[in-house]
Amino acid sequence: MAKAIEEKKIAYLKSSNFLRLWSERECEICEVEGVGLSMARAAPPMLHARPAVTAADRSVKEVPAPKKKLPEDPYLNVFNVMLKTANAVADFSEWVKRPSTPPVSSAIAKALPKIPPARQVPPFDLQDVPKAMRKLHMPMAAKLQERWFAGQENYSLTSDDLQNELDQHGLRYVPAMIDSTTIKMDWVLSFGRAKKAFEDLIKTRLTLPVARDILKKKLTPYRNRSDLVAWNAAGSDFFRFHQMFQFQLIKVNATWGQRIEEFLIRFATAGGVPDDLTAALGSFNLYAAIQYAYFDHANRAAVITHISVYVRDPYEFSGDQYLGHWSPSHVAVVPAHQLASGKSWLDYPVVEGSIYAQDSTLYPVTNRHYRDWRTKFGRGGDFLIYTDRLSVRLDRPIQVIL
Repeated sequence: MAKAIEEKKIAYLKSSNFLRLWSERECEICEVEGVGLSMARAAPPMLHARPAVTAADRSVKEVPAPKKKLPEDPYLNVFNVMLKTANAVADFSEWVKRPSTPPVSSAIAKALPKIPPARQVPPFDLQDVPKAMRKLHMPMAAKLQERWFAGQENYSLTSDDLQNELDQHGLRYVPAMIDSTTIKMDWVLSFGRAKKAFEDLIKTRLTLPVARDILKKKLTPYRNRSDLVAWNAAGSDFFRFHQMFQFQLIKVNATWGQRIEEFLIRFATAGGVPDDLTAALGSFNLYAAIQYAYFDHANRAAVITHISVYVRDPYEFSGDQYLGHWSPSHVAVVPAHQLASGKSWLDYPVVEGSIYAQDSTLYPVTNRHYRDWRTKFGRGGDFLIYTDRLSVRLDRPIQVIL
């Protein structure tokens, strides 16, 4: 039997697709049995997977010789024919003896009461979150999440492994788990806060003592050269380039979960719904790396004239971060203090109106749901995002004494 829905109404903050603001609404905790976030839909076609093992990687095995066909026994064939005939006769005899069931007349059928179909709560599957993101003007976030669903199972066991791009087997992430084409720096810098962070990075952070110390350490091995093209020195491998030549960074954004926590703490309703940049990358860093330097041997110095700025960010679902309550067209945040005592807002959907109405029930989504989905389907590929490398010619080259 279904439990009754809580009568007490609670306040929650729901997205407005047009104004992109939170609006305060009233809803109820939904405790109807069987109503919850679904993971019943089959996984999408796999588009991002480890390469198949080639023939050269397989060990050569001897092919067993085909077995010789034994001569048929004519007496055995006769016996089989007789057995099939006897079975057919027995089946026919049983059919003759079976009493017939008179068909229900059309008049009687019309007189029988019609049983109305049971009302169904519109389902919401975890794979519907990207669709809702698109309706909330988050197309990039939706694209990245769909890539995750379409990926082969892939994840890192520790945060250190994640930073070193090592998967659950302790192996380097394969190229299919590196995305260096989806997000461009032009798109990142189209958001005001990212542009402001970029300008701060270029104007104030490149010559800080900590940055100079790192530059000295990374350039000293090349001091006998005339110049250094860093990308070539790294073998055109983005991860090696990042390890070998990145020397400064600046953080941008709060994560989606942190933005939500701000609302839960402050109970603010005037702030905007997290945008596509937050939904896609959460909290991320703009990295600065050496692009080109030449060496002044007379003064035992390296002079950096060009740097590369880029984003490197893992797309993964570690921890149990709350990601909001979702419906096909909305995301909502339920302030914890509004809920009845003893009940966790992470455990229950919330309802505005009838649970049978389309888009009226919002379901809690956390990082744990994505990991559970991965366990169920053996899919869900965590991956590393790299943007393109934005080349910046420095107005004032950085000179580092080696």
